Amino acid sequence: MTPDTETLAPPTGEDRLQLLQRLLTDTRLDADAAGRPATPVPAELRRAPEGGPLTALPAPASPRSGLDEVLLERTAVRDYAGTSLAGADLSAILASADRMDAEGWPGERAAGVDLELYCAAWRVTGVDTGLYRYLPQKSALCRVSSLPDGPQAEELVMQREFATAAALLVITGNLAAALARHGSHGHRLLLTRAGAAGHAAWLTALRLDLVGTVFAGLLPHVLRERADADGYHRAALFAFAAGSPART
Repeated sequence: MTPDTETLAPPTGEDRLQLLQRLLTDTRLDADAAGRPATPVPAELRRAPEGGPLTALPAPASPRSGLDEVLLERTAVRDYAGTSLAGADLSAILASADRMDAEGWPGERAAGVDLELYCAAWRVTGVDTGLYRYLPQKSALCRVSSLPDGPQAEELVMQREFATAAALLVITGNLAAALARHGSHGHRLLLTRAGAAGHAAWLTALRLDLVGTVFAGLLPHVLRERADADGYHRAALFAFAAGSPART
């Protein structure tokens, strides 16, 4: 057995027991920290507001189906028709995702640990093709960058069928701020919030007679190059693809 092999060998006996005890201690400390009053997020860890051309969104569309009608039949759909998404429908999807987070985690938002909602729009009435940041206070989209469409759009996602959706909701969060406030528990909390927002968007889309699925989102380099997502101050968390069902 070489020295390298010995170094990589898993711990056994007493060493293994001590390692498990340390891991359990870290877990308990992290859980205790999550229950204590959280510290404020340092100002230097908060992202500064960014400007850009705004596109006003129409009032959110009203549901066309009841929640009980769509909930039990919810299924992931990855094939989409080439029809456009109404601006009012997109407005409802984005508003529901933001409302879920605002109502579920008001303390986090007040402390400066926000979720940021981005929209990759390809076929949305009244919205040019591009990547946008959603501004809930203004009910508007702030243009971040251009996006390719057609076959070139497939290079933005790992599974090319998502590039055929009318629009993608991409959820990011300030991991630096979450960790400063909660320790390692902050990452899990961000993921929980993003999951809740993504599923709220999904249920809203279903009630608008649309289809879609949650998934990982745009490729990391796409958000890094186009939205300054460095994975720390702005980290991609979750995404939702929306559109009309493809005709069979």
